Amino acid sequence: MKYNIFIVAGPLHVMNAIEAINHFETQNNILLILYTDNEKQLSQMKKMVDFSDWYDIKYISLPQKMRDKLFFAQYISVALKDLKKDLIDKIFVGEYRSDHVNHIVNTLRNSNIYLLDDGLAQLNYHKEMAQEPYKVKLRRVIYKFLLYKLKPLSYTFFTIFDIKNEKVIKNDFNFFKKYIGNKNIEESVYFIGQPLVELGILNKENHKKELVKIINFYRGKKFIYILHRREEPNNIKKLSKELNFEYKEFDNLIELEMINASIVPSAFATFYSTAIVTLPSFILETEYRVFRSSNEIINKKFINNISAVYIELEKMGLKVELL
Repeated sequence: MKYNIFIVAGPLHVMNAIEAINHFETQNNILLILYTDNEKQLSQMKKMVDFSDWYDIKYISLPQKMRDKLFFAQYISVALKDLKKDLIDKIFVGEYRSDHVNHIVNTLRNSNIYLLDDGLAQLNYHKEMAQEPYKVKLRRVIYKFLLYKLKPLSYTFFTIFDIKNEKVIKNDFNFFKKYIGNKNIEESVYFIGQPLVELGILNKENHKKELVKIINFYRGKKFIYILHRREEPNNIKKLSKELNFEYKEFDNLIELEMINASIVPSAFATFYSTAIVTLPSFILETEYRVFRSSNEIINKKFINNISAVYIELEKMGLKVELL
């Protein structure tokens, strides 16, 4: 009996894994859920797994502290000892940038490795693979000393994006489309938040100023901010009082929330959340728009990647408003 392995570290990975099961009609599917101390993220992943019948589900704690990294290779060997390499048909991976994930895949390695979408980060795949800063090189030398198996991997992409110079199989979300019912449209805007302040992309002052501009753009419409699971809730709560807008924190991915909702907004907006690309697969009747901040207020180390993302969003036909 052959097995298929799905390695996920976020709720979007789980959603794409379920779509892959539907597309490839795989059997005996084993889910490896990689988790950290982010309880919201783990909770959202757990809520997605019931959409498929899994042969087995294993939870693997990713190392956060150096003492945990010292023994991670040994930990993985024990955790996956019952998975025989010659019985694995396909491996599906939801994160290509993590050395921990790279080690797990190389531990299970076979020739059929598929890359699931990891949001808009997928658009920077070639750039990420081509560059290896000094800190990354040093880290990998240390990891190899700790018996990490870090060899380059060749993927087939299962994606909603057009990735050049790679083998691509299109993900059309056919599985989750089956759950879409009739929708009523209300005159409101769902602004899909991102942890821009938490990641250091924008400072708090500039983030607030940009939100003011966006709220004014939609003057006359009910403005509802959708909190990202990695945003600091107290910061958004404070802004909602100061700027007089509502905010919501969903228990599930926004895609799943909108699939299940009977009422959806007349407009979705964001800076550059992946959801602005995935939601049109499920909700056709609304307007989609992205807002771009001036490079002068963006942390310089993020500018190139963010600029590349906006170029791709425009190619996809999304409306980009300069703030």
